[in-house]
Amino acid sequence: MDVIEPVVNIVKDVVPTLTQPGKIAKEEVKAWLEKVDQETAEKVFEDLICKGGCFTYICSSRKLDKRTQSLTEGIFKQGEKYTTADESLVVDTPSIEYWATVFEEKQERLKHQKEDVEANLKTQCMQPGKIARKEVEEWLEKVGQQIGIKLEGLINQGGCSSLPNLRRKIEELRQILEQGKEFANAAVILVRDDHSIKGLPLLVEKCSGRDDIQEKILEWLKGDKVTRIAVSGMGGVGKTTIMKNVHNQLLIESKFENVIWVTVSKDFNITVQQKMKFDILQFQKKIASSLKLEREPDHENETKLAALISQRLGQGSYLLILDDVWEPFSLEDVGISNPVGNNGCKLVLTTRSKDVARAMDCNVIHVNPLPPEEALELFSEKIGSDVFSDGKIKRDIEPFFKQILQKCDGVPLAIVTVAKSMKGKLLPRHWKLALSEFSKFESIIDCLKFSYECLEQ
Repeated sequence: MDVIEPVVNIVKDVVPTLTQPGKIAKEEVKAWLEKVDQETAEKVFEDLICKGGCFTYICSSRKLDKRTQSLTEGIFKQGEKYTTADESLVVDTPSIEYWATVFEEKQERLKHQKEDVEANLKTQCMQPGKIARKEVEEWLEKVGQQIGIKLEGLINQGGCSSLPNLRRKIEELRQILEQGKEFANAAVILVRDDHSIKGLPLLVEKCSGRDDIQEKILEWLKGDKVTRIAVSGMGGVGKTTIMKNVHNQLLIESKFENVIWVTVSKDFNITVQQKMKFDILQFQKKIASSLKLEREPDHENETKLAALISQRLGQGSYLLILDDVWEPFSLEDVGISNPVGNNGCKLVLTTRSKDVARAMDCNVIHVNPLPPEEALELFSEKIGSDVFSDGKIKRDIEPFFKQILQKCDGVPLAIVTVAKSMKGKLLPRHWKLALSEFSKFESIIDCLKFSYECLEQ
């Protein structure tokens, strides 16, 4: 039997009885109409609308021309009794005070539900490498907005005219509460793996006179042609400082999902034969820690740990910065996938050796010592204003000042360290003594050692 048309006719008979002023359909009637709407292929009625506080079902004028298999005779029979029922199908519309109470009760329930979800989420996020699922974050954001709504803002002086907004908000709260039931269950997984581990900004001073080098590195990193970069230069020339500034800038940008910094020098050991030996396992553990991989027994096995690192790095684009590399090594042995133009992955290393840079197949950016003008600017900045008079170096200090600066050979680390060791020393004899000591040194390393000893005194 084709029950579609009879059901439509019943709806047409029932709807007019629901349009009485100050009345609203009984819950069971609304439930039946909703069931009709769900079970038919096309809508039998369109929506519940409000006019002056009176809710009216608008019957669709569209003619249903296809049978819906899931529509049963039970729906027809239930609707048939509504056309012959003696009792009213409507009840008095509840007052705005009633709906205001319902609104506040649902808001309060939502606050408690939010607390439960946040407690579960906090516990689950304590696992390394885990963050909240997107849908959980969105739900919490939505809840925050809903519980922040003030009842006074929904109820205006029009009284009855406030009902549509109020009831619409109550329905929104109901839906959010329903979704929150799942999240509030302690057994439900609220977290996911964090494949976007960018790390924290590194403490670093601004590079003096190195803007052009930084810009070149950033240009290569943002492009697709260069995937391996080596920043080379003598010790103390500023390679690490340059890359720390690049690292911090890339944390702000969205070019890479993972920005990883690893200091490699400590993973090279001097062997009995006075040769450098690379401790792969210690290096791998540093990368694993940066990637927030959970510590497992496999972390003591180079091959298995390489597989874990490779798997995690393969889940997103990354920039791997290896600071102070002394000897070339195999990326594959460590678990580092080969950076190529189409996988969004880049490798940057700092090294004192151009041979290491070439062996690692890198494009090289060489960092030279600062030219005299920039060296003087940096030294003057770090030593402070006490040694200056009217913008010039004090005459009784100037000869020693310039000679000591010359001993630094334009190396930023030496310039900064020596300047700090001489800061506050205003008598010419102090500068003369320092120059005498610096003149004994054959290398910049000796100069640095003396300066550190002065700082400790």
